[in-house]
Amino acid sequence: MLTRRLRLAAVAAVASLVIGGASAATTAASARDGDQPADTAVPGVAPSGSDASAVYLDGAGQVIDMDAADDSGTTRHAAALGCTPVSGRDNPHRSSTGVTASGHGWWEKGNCSNDRAKVFNCLYEWYTDNTWRQQACSETKTLKPGGGSVQRTVARRDCRDTQRTSWRNHVDVDVIGEIDTGERPMNQADVNCRVY
Repeated sequence: MLTRRLRLAAVAAVASLVIGGASAATTAASARDGDQPADTAVPGVAPSGSDASAVYLDGAGQVIDMDAADDSGTTRHAAALGCTPVSGRDNPHRSSTGVTASGHGWWEKGNCSNDRAKVFNCLYEWYTDNTWRQQACSETKTLKPGGGSVQRTVARRDCRDTQRTSWRNHVDVDVIGEIDTGERPMNQADVNCRVY
């Protein structure tokens, strides 16, 4: 009888940890509203080698599977028969006004035939719990290839602090009317901009 009670207590403890871990991820949403996250994780500079175990969180604090199927249901790595566009992006940086983190996205045709694609980009800030937390996404635009000041998207997020922090700018390209490989390439840079 005592052994059974100990097992139940252990199961309850594990459940509490699992539920607690899930709720810690959701604190990222409150962090974007200006509050310090309750899980004590804070933005910072990503150490080398953190890529292997890093987790991406969306704006609501939910885990993003970066290798998952895209909106059309096509697995990102399985489109071997399609074309491969070149996803253009710059390093995350402070905007010319100096008050926002910023990143741009564009595309080149690569070996694709069509000359229009839906493009968007998102900015992610690194936190000390080894998560990349989504801080801003551009709207999706239908663009011609080439980039420049007109044929690109922009994601921006106000800086609350000028402490050095790691940021990533991920770009998604979906060529219209053509199956494409759908990679989400990114650039990473340390920027004197921090969001809580």
